[in-house]
Amino acid sequence: MAVRTVVRLLIVGLLLTLATIISGALVTVSASAAACSSWPLCLEIVSDGGNPLVWIAMSHRLIVAPALLVVLAGTWAVWRSTEIDAPPRWTALVAVFFFLSQALAGALLVWGVPAMVADVWHLSGALMAFGAQVLTLLLIVIPVPSANERLSGRAAQTQRRLRGLAAWAAAAAGVAALAIGARSVAPAVEMAVGLPANSVGALSFAALLSGLMAVEIRRRLPVAAQSSVVAMALPRYSPLLPILALIALAGLWLPGGHLLSLSAASLLWAGALAAAVIIHRTPLHFMTAIAPSRTASKWRTVIADYISLTKPKVISLLLVTTLTTMFITEAGLPSWWLVLWTMIGGYLAAGGAGAINCAFDSDIDVNMGRTSRRPVPSGRISARAAFIFGVILSVLSIVVLWVFTTPLAAFFAFLGIIYYAYFYTSLLKRSTWQNIIIGGGAGAIPPLVGWTAVTGSLSLMAVVLFAIIFYWTPPHFWALALVKQKDYARAGVPMLPVVAGEGETRWQILVYSAIMVAVSLLPVAIGAMSWIYLAGALLFGLRFMRDAWAVWKVGDQAAIWGLYKYSLLYLALVFAVMVADRLILG
Repeated sequence: MAVRTVVRLLIVGLLLTLATIISGALVTVSASAAACSSWPLCLEIVSDGGNPLVWIAMSHRLIVAPALLVVLAGTWAVWRSTEIDAPPRWTALVAVFFFLSQALAGALLVWGVPAMVADVWHLSGALMAFGAQVLTLLLIVIPVPSANERLSGRAAQTQRRLRGLAAWAAAAAGVAALAIGARSVAPAVEMAVGLPANSVGALSFAALLSGLMAVEIRRRLPVAAQSSVVAMALPRYSPLLPILALIALAGLWLPGGHLLSLSAASLLWAGALAAAVIIHRTPLHFMTAIAPSRTASKWRTVIADYISLTKPKVISLLLVTTLTTMFITEAGLPSWWLVLWTMIGGYLAAGGAGAINCAFDSDIDVNMGRTSRRPVPSGRISARAAFIFGVILSVLSIVVLWVFTTPLAAFFAFLGIIYYAYFYTSLLKRSTWQNIIIGGGAGAIPPLVGWTAVTGSLSLMAVVLFAIIFYWTPPHFWALALVKQKDYARAGVPMLPVVAGEGETRWQILVYSAIMVAVSLLPVAIGAMSWIYLAGALLFGLRFMRDAWAVWKVGDQAAIWGLYKYSLLYLALVFAVMVADRLILG
């Protein structure tokens, strides 16, 4: 059978499967499944033909029957064709499996199996069959590049990065479609505000990733430079993906918008899969050869500058302590949706505080080599704009944490923002050498956010986590201050090396390192952790003390930098071994 005929058959099956999904969702939303007590036919069409629910249920079955036949015929055609290789053959079989399983789930639903089980699988199976059909069609239409077409060097690296982004976007779109499909039969996920948190989170993530992918495609693949019809389609149609995600998200807010959301999410999934396969299989030789336009470059610079205001490198360590804390509470393992919203709220809170700090510290940053290239002191972003941006992120963080986690987590996030952006930045940093000692409390608040997001309350273990980071901050930051003390002196910031000298600073680093290691053993003393954590904390702590001793005794740049770099790893290791202790021994 000719490939063109196979492709046409697959397209018809794909459209019928999409119609199956939409009509099945209509059956679920209208609660018309109970109108038919028989399967596969609906005998009530004779006895109760005036009931519109009967016609809705029967119409769905009339769509499923030809869709199944066409899907089976398409799979048979794919296997019969000698011009089609192995991958699309197997994805075609996967499509048949899911289509048959969703049909069986529909039958079980009629026969009295609990709706929560059968109806969720009924919709999910249809969506999985739809995705497998899309992949089958794409793998046939878009051939594998030959060896002489494959890229190398910088172009290959760029395409690999774009492939990864496209794969994540496709996965996020699939999760979003499945979440919306399950929404109508899983009311337990509805939040108090009336929105399904899983659907909102999945669609928001899909919108973000598909938007980033569309921007990257538009930047890397100018339409005028395309050498194939497939490649030309990417920059032209990729902006539709985030639009579809936003339409699906809007449908969640509209009365009766479930069908709109599901339809848009299904198309988003198909489009994201198409983009992923095209990027994976099409050698895009011109990806790095075409210089981006001046306007695009300007916008990329502005976006990068605003992201840098949030201090992503600093936030990464704060989020690690927040995330790991969520897995060691007495409440057990948190749901992944709670983790997602806590991470989003935590990033917004820390990023907002960081942006406000950049706005307030612009007069200091301009005099320091390490910070003079930041957006505000370099003049690329005004201090007012940075402050407004920080306030917006801060308010969003409180809203996200209050709505999707707990009010107490939102309170601690707010406390952390005020502590860092105002108390430390405006008061402590400029007035006393104890700025890092007292101000260390700001960086110690993220574990409290993670703990209260899961439990809704504080405990002694949460306070111990706070104390570990509180005493970790001075040796960590003073090591950096020793290296950058000339910058701090020029900027007029009374850091300990500037006020008391290098010798006193090295001694204080040793003292606070010893206190920190002692405090890190408290989780065992209070019975919250076992021998696994004890072994890890001792091992990591002894290494920390060795580096602190080298700073005190030797005090050269190599020893100081060694302590500073290890201190970043130390905190992540200590919190990670807590999670290991809790997961292994419960």
